Amino acid sequence: MRLTWIPCASLILLLAGCESVGDSFCEQPGCLFTDAEWERISTLAHLPPPPRDPANKYVGNALAEQLGRKLYHDPRFSGVATQKDSTGRVMSQPARAPIGERIEVSCATCHDLRRGGTDPTSVPGHVSVGAGWYDVNAQSTINSAYYPLKYWNGRYDSLVWQAMAVGESSFSMNGNRVRFAWLLHDLYKDEYEAVFGDEWPLPEFGRSFEEQAALLETDGQCKLVGARCPTQLGCAEESDEDGNTTCWPRFPLEGKAGDSACKRGQAPFQDAYDCMAAEDQETVFRTFVNWAKAIAAFEHLLYSREAPFDRWYDDGPDSDLLPPEAIRGARLFVGKAACIECHSGPLMSDKRFYNIGVPQEGVGVPREEDCVDDGYCAPLGWYAGLTALKAGTTRRIDNEDYSDTPTDRSRKAFYELEVEDSMRGAWRTPGLRDVALTAPYMHDGIYRSLEEVVRHYDRGGTSEGVAPQNKSVRIAPLGLRDREVLDLLAFLEALTGDPLPTELTDPPELP
Repeated sequence: MRLTWIPCASLILLLAGCESVGDSFCEQPGCLFTDAEWERISTLAHLPPPPRDPANKYVGNALAEQLGRKLYHDPRFSGVATQKDSTGRVMSQPARAPIGERIEVSCATCHDLRRGGTDPTSVPGHVSVGAGWYDVNAQSTINSAYYPLKYWNGRYDSLVWQAMAVGESSFSMNGNRVRFAWLLHDLYKDEYEAVFGDEWPLPEFGRSFEEQAALLETDGQCKLVGARCPTQLGCAEESDEDGNTTCWPRFPLEGKAGDSACKRGQAPFQDAYDCMAAEDQETVFRTFVNWAKAIAAFEHLLYSREAPFDRWYDDGPDSDLLPPEAIRGARLFVGKAACIECHSGPLMSDKRFYNIGVPQEGVGVPREEDCVDDGYCAPLGWYAGLTALKAGTTRRIDNEDYSDTPTDRSRKAFYELEVEDSMRGAWRTPGLRDVALTAPYMHDGIYRSLEEVVRHYDRGGTSEGVAPQNKSVRIAPLGLRDREVLDLLAFLEALTGDPLPTELTDPPELP
């Protein structure tokens, strides 16, 4: 009988399979994966286009998308600097301009599509700075259409209401709906009416913003003509609390909602919007909604394209289209490191909220003791977001007056959730597509590199931050070796998709 000599290591491989002896004896990439591991990897591949939004029928409308692209890049919709943070504190460090001066920012300022949709302009850079100081790091607008709830804390249920909130937020763009209507009328009238005009015409201003400004005093009242209120120019007499006669225009130059009761003298715009006729308020507000719907339609075009990971997956487990360290990182992602438990699906996010033990630190990042309202205290994360969503503090797109599908109740389950203390300090799982482009990381931008993020998870998070007792049971030490950390980083780098088309990313010519 002829005996064949088999090296010991090879015999072990034959008897036990590649996985049981580790990577060092595995020459072919496919040998790294069990059937179960490859099945899990298959669930991550090929991000499809975002789902349509039944509340916004203009998604997929080319004219709306083109208008939205211009509005996304137009800094004229921003207001003046407040230097306030999300809790109302006036910060000692300056924002983008001295208080009261125009900040000249657009959506693209803090969501630069040439930089992965992130904020390359805020200083020092861990949170975004607009008219004032955000409490969080700006999340990318790329892939934002996939999430049913928006923001790190989930307080908005659509890109439409999110854009509206940003437009008027005192620490973001700090614009106002009346000024928006004037800008659309003066700069984008033809484009607006081509999309919305049949159903929702612009307000009947009758003149341009500059022409209207020439008719008004600095306090917003109409200039008298021959000591009389010029009613022929759209002005009307009112009496103040002291019985004095005042003269106000039908359409002011600026204005946002207050408490829905007209109280002249209220900052910053003499309560001009709340003092308008109800039908004019509705026309202006509908114009504001449509401004946001056009931007949201454009944002639905912003999603990650094919990445090296996807091409490697298509080539099969034996493929060498990724470097060996990235392939080992893929196995760690679905195995030992357990990243897939939360970063699941082709977006690589389960879209849920977790407390992962992130320190609540940095300039402009508020702590619990800085809050004046526990119901909406920014550091509380998902607890605060759901509280606002349920209370209607943040508008909900299922409102039948503004949804394009009034019967749609696809978001109803979120409104029925109960707010629980266990939600304190929880933040949304971000998707990992293009993650190598989206530094800084975590909700408060505390980590500047992906290695810091991986090390955070490897040590099981921290005991710092908000409500450390709520830290998810999924956050536990991983015991990664240094080489394994580098392998994971290589895999995360392989998730960077092909660049978006330049017709989406490059700033358009503005009117």
